[in-house]
Amino acid sequence: MKEGIPISNYIYSVGMTGLAGQVIQVEATVREDKEQCVIIGLPDASIKESKERILNCLHALDQDIDMKKITIHLSPADVRKQGTSYDAAMLLAVLQAMAKQPVKIPEKTCFIAALTLSGQLTTFHSMIPTIHQAILLGFKRIYIPPIEISLFAQAADVELIRMPDMPSLLSHLQGKTSLFENELTLIPTEPILEETEKIPHVCFSVIRGHAEAKRALLLAAAGGHHVLMSGPPGCGKSLLANAFHTILPDLTHDEMLEVYSIYQLAKQARSLSERPPFRSPHHSSSEGAIVGGGRYPKPGEMSLAHRGVLFLDELGHFPRRVVDTLRQPLESGFAVVNRVEGSDRFPATINLIAATNPCPCGYYGSHEKYCVCGDKVRLKYMNKITGPIIDRVDFVLAMKNQSVLEQKTADTSEELRQTVTRARDRQRLRYGGNYTNAIAPVKLFEEKVEFSKNQLERIETVSNQEKLSSRSTLKILRLARTIADVLGDETVSDAAVEEALRWKISASQAHSALMR
Repeated sequence: MKEGIPISNYIYSVGMTGLAGQVIQVEATVREDKEQCVIIGLPDASIKESKERILNCLHALDQDIDMKKITIHLSPADVRKQGTSYDAAMLLAVLQAMAKQPVKIPEKTCFIAALTLSGQLTTFHSMIPTIHQAILLGFKRIYIPPIEISLFAQAADVELIRMPDMPSLLSHLQGKTSLFENELTLIPTEPILEETEKIPHVCFSVIRGHAEAKRALLLAAAGGHHVLMSGPPGCGKSLLANAFHTILPDLTHDEMLEVYSIYQLAKQARSLSERPPFRSPHHSSSEGAIVGGGRYPKPGEMSLAHRGVLFLDELGHFPRRVVDTLRQPLESGFAVVNRVEGSDRFPATINLIAATNPCPCGYYGSHEKYCVCGDKVRLKYMNKITGPIIDRVDFVLAMKNQSVLEQKTADTSEELRQTVTRARDRQRLRYGGNYTNAIAPVKLFEEKVEFSKNQLERIETVSNQEKLSSRSTLKILRLARTIADVLGDETVSDAAVEEALRWKISASQAHSALMR
């Protein structure tokens, strides 16, 4: 071992709690007793089975374990651990405990690999997210199985060392041999599959009419705002929602890894794509399916739509409890799942696009067909869309059927995407992080965005006249800043404030019309 390199007395690995990584310290003792292998530290069933893999590997390495009791401790002891990512670290801890001269391991080194019965290092479920979290936790040397690591090429200050088996790993730690990457036979990680269902997205330029809705969707994409569209069947709500996905900017490298990690945790298929996810769950979906759940919490549809679109079609048919669970994630950008076995927080920074008919039959207020719904039936249908949800939605659009003679949009989705990308770049630069105007923390937003006294007085006056909540007033400020970003303005103009006021007033009026 090179001189001057700090040495660690422990073996480290990384575990996953939700999407967050946690440093796991692995210790082992070996003493003369009845032959046994015990793993402690709140392990799950898959970790308890690791003792058989460890014992078989010790036999394969010609280690004498007759009349030896092996105790392996995973710390912190009060945190539940699951998965097979600790196999290599546990076996190395046992070998260190049995060795007369333990190998010296540099600090900030961790071991992330599962084992075969013969001592081969192999992959495991959610391996890519675990390696990503190990890098974020500050480890500088990470021992992993021989897998493709081009995904982590941007982590220039981290050494990812790929080893085929435990003898090679031990030799490398002892400095005896050095394996070159071209000598390794790469093994595949979890299959990287395309999403099973491809939703055909359409270009904005082929949609006739709906000029107001297209403007609202452009602003929503630029600032991360939420949209509710209401109108009769076939008026274009789903078409606009599918087109919305095409104007969202491509994911950055870190965002792509983050989204892919969520899908790995949920055991959902997704390709390593730069395009944001698009999720459209059925209205029969449960609360757990939307927000996340399970005995050991897993991400739901909100998190699977992270950095992309969550499209809730037929919002009036969703159970009210499911609709109400959207409240907190829409503002915070996180979905929190609480269970007896644990509480996890999953990222859920989304653009919510919701669509609903104005009544069960769909034709309330329509001039084309007569509504057959009674007032009680219609109000019960719309009461699922509560005031707190509407308060968190920036655009409520009353849609109408369009004539085939209506003009098409001149701008293509690609052109609009460039506008959105420039607007979001301005927001990242302004806030010094990956925030949009819609979810930037209030304190940070107030520090970075300025309004004139006359503008604030104008917003205050309209808010009092329209009886808007404090949240709605703040959303007017956020929306005005988004409008300025789309225009490329450094300051918020009076025209941007007036447009933001019109949108919020129209949203309040549209909701009131639906509830009458």
